[in-house]
Amino acid sequence: MNQYHQKIDAQRGAVLIVGLVMLLLLTIIGLASIRGSELQEQMAGNMRDHNQAFQASEAALRYGESYLNGASISQYSSTTKTGYFADLNKTGAPYPRPVVWTADQWKNTGTTLAQDTLSNLALQPAFAIEQVLVSPLASNQGGAVDIESLDKMAELEYYRVTSRGVGGTVDSEVVLQSTFIR
Repeated sequence: MNQYHQKIDAQRGAVLIVGLVMLLLLTIIGLASIRGSELQEQMAGNMRDHNQAFQASEAALRYGESYLNGASISQYSSTTKTGYFADLNKTGAPYPRPVVWTADQWKNTGTTLAQDTLSNLALQPAFAIEQVLVSPLASNQGGAVDIESLDKMAELEYYRVTSRGVGGTVDSEVVLQSTFIR
């Protein structure tokens, strides 16, 4: 009986220390999973904002392209504030380089879609249409001149449609461009 009593007294709280260490490890694992969940929630929110911005920009791009089906060329100039421009970079190439638009230029020049067109956005989407001047000779890359192709190219009108969409926050912005030929 005396021997059993000595074994109990000899442990001196080793189980308590092991239990506290295990509890500390479980707390660290729990905190890490909470942080991971918060990060995933932020990523999902950012993806939602980006998706909203993309869809808004796509809507403005399609609206600008549908506008071109009935637009008259006389309203295009280089100083307009309505979102319709003459060739801005004057490249004369059949595939002109894209014009980079800043946020300030969008405030002053882009054509905004009608208010309340799209809900839950920080800003309504906008678009700008540029008349692109194409030089048929610039498209001839040193090869033989095909008069029939040059005549067909001269008959076509080229336009660059640029659109900007903003998601639920102004931090999420998507700019799209397309070349429209009619």
